[in-house]
Amino acid sequence: MAKRSASQPRRSQDTAYKRLFSHPEMVADLIRGYVDRRVAKRFDLSTLERCNGSYVSPDLRERRNDVVWRMRSASGWTYVYLLLEFQSTVDRFMAVRLLGYIALLWQDLIAQKTIPADGLLPPVLPIVLYNGDRPWTAPRHLRELIASTPAFLSALQPSSSYHFLDESRVPTIAGMRLRNLASAIFALEQTQGLAAQRKVIATLRTWLKDRPDLREALGTWYAESLAPTGLLRLPRNGRITIDEVEPMMATRILKDIQRQVAEGKAEGKAEGMIDAIRQLVRSGALSIDAARVQIRALAKTKKLSTSLAKAALIQLG
Repeated sequence: MAKRSASQPRRSQDTAYKRLFSHPEMVADLIRGYVDRRVAKRFDLSTLERCNGSYVSPDLRERRNDVVWRMRSASGWTYVYLLLEFQSTVDRFMAVRLLGYIALLWQDLIAQKTIPADGLLPPVLPIVLYNGDRPWTAPRHLRELIASTPAFLSALQPSSSYHFLDESRVPTIAGMRLRNLASAIFALEQTQGLAAQRKVIATLRTWLKDRPDLREALGTWYAESLAPTGLLRLPRNGRITIDEVEPMMATRILKDIQRQVAEGKAEGKAEGMIDAIRQLVRSGALSIDAARVQIRALAKTKKLSTSLAKAALIQLG
């Protein structure tokens, strides 16, 4: 799993995650790729609608759940409320927390008189997205947290569970082939090394060329959650797009390889430098003339064969 920047406060990272999952496309892809397939078939994901995510308990102590959505059933007006709870540490009593959130959600619906005409409460799909480093060991079923009781009391105890996703361990290859945005986020979380992360960012730029809002949400999330210290400088508004992020990544990669070449440590990495130069040219961060100079300099250090240098120069045009 990629290490998150130690310079970013946890609160900022949580805000970036919430902003990311404030887009219906992100939530829809999360459901399509990582929840029981029957959910995606049963509900119309195009109707995903953001709901109020802050509820106040009767004793006026505010409790927040992160992101709440609702979606219509494919066959009618039945609603499902989706709760996303973002976690970076293991919480043994997560099942209890979610039970409280669900109860507050239902109380709010009753108070607002927004429950269906049949008087039945809508079902809830609780999802815990975990992005911590330690394995998740908390019980997923509430009953596992309740002490053994006599049979006549057992039937009276609450029972609930939640759908759990560990971002550092979920599969991503199949989802990336299907252009699943949630898979791309998880792939970035799991990817080691700036060069490999840049490839995922470049892929996202291609997918989202007509979605500036998502390019900004993803760029800001990356800057606040995963970017190495000193890589990016956020503007005053605190937002940055992946269009701005990728050239900065390519520049850092190029500088690192140049340093390794100068120190005589870049043996076998010439191809990586050529790829970084190509990406800088494509992004507009480096002119073709400057790229030619870089490639010739690399060949001059004898870290790049003459034939490989010639091929790279021809490809630049």
